[in-house]
Amino acid sequence: MIRNFCRNERSRAILLALLASVMIALFALAAGPVRAQAPGSLDHLSTGFPLTGAHQVARCESCHTRGVFKGTPRACASCHTSVSRVAAVIMPTNHVPVTQPCESCHTTASFAGARFSHVGIQPGTCASCHNGRQATGKPGGHISTTASCDACHRTSSYRPAFFNHTAVVAGTCATCHNGTSARGKTANHVVTTASCDTCHRTTAWLPATFSHTGVVAGTCATCHNGTSAKGKPTGHFVTSRECDACHTTTAWLPVKPYTHLSPFYKPHNSSVTCAGCHKSNSEAATWTFAAYKPDCAGCHAARFVPGSHKKVDSPQILYTVGELKDCSGSCHTYTNSTFTTVLRARSGQHRSTSGGF
Repeated sequence: MIRNFCRNERSRAILLALLASVMIALFALAAGPVRAQAPGSLDHLSTGFPLTGAHQVARCESCHTRGVFKGTPRACASCHTSVSRVAAVIMPTNHVPVTQPCESCHTTASFAGARFSHVGIQPGTCASCHNGRQATGKPGGHISTTASCDACHRTSSYRPAFFNHTAVVAGTCATCHNGTSARGKTANHVVTTASCDTCHRTTAWLPATFSHTGVVAGTCATCHNGTSAKGKPTGHFVTSRECDACHTTTAWLPVKPYTHLSPFYKPHNSSVTCAGCHKSNSEAATWTFAAYKPDCAGCHAARFVPGSHKKVDSPQILYTVGELKDCSGSCHTYTNSTFTTVLRARSGQHRSTSGGF
């Protein structure tokens, strides 16, 4: 009887175990497959510390060491220090001495490109940081000076620099402006031994003001050759005469009245332009009727009217262009072809300044 009882108990235990297995399987099928949490699915913002910049790609265990989440530091200096349990970049030994928190200058995106607020920095103390070790200092070719950085530079940018020339002794410009310490003469500068401040100002290099006092007349092209100083433009009137024959030292334009050197030149009416005679844009006049130059007919032969210039009335004999090529000459009317007796005396009728014939 005892044996039958034990056999029944064993069978009952096996039956219960099988029943439990079946129930577990059914529950598993009803609940569906178990899913592991995807990496990065945690809303870190819900922890009160949003991930930005480089923190977004940092491995979780680099901050949550040994699987400990609670008590992870949140302040920059708590992690970015040599005594932190977190493996993070620390402040270098040559960092500018500062008591401000990291985020005052740096961002989580990158340590580089830091922005430092100079508010509260005492004037004249720039070199405390800007000494070439902790922060950018004077470059090798910097002008020799004991002045503080902020005498010329601004905290917003090193360039452009503004130097106060108030105490600089006149005539000593080249001490700094030698092409090494500071900008000096350009390669094509006018050859001169005068000090910079003779022509230039401390406010700007250009425009320069040069005093031509003492410059010998007729030597303009020594400097005004288009290289050392402004010279003739491309379309300038072709001439071998010096600049000061037409221009003044106060201004290029307007030019002075042109003085004709030819003994054959006759003053013309003001309506006649230079290009009317100098058609090749040079000092050499263009003679339309070269056979009659340098007289009036050299240009005006086509305007000669024979019928208006009778030499004898009857039988009619007319003057030729060649005979009256100099319009200011007389053109008398004679009694006959012997041209010995003047019938009507006429003096020169035309003048180059009258504006017409």
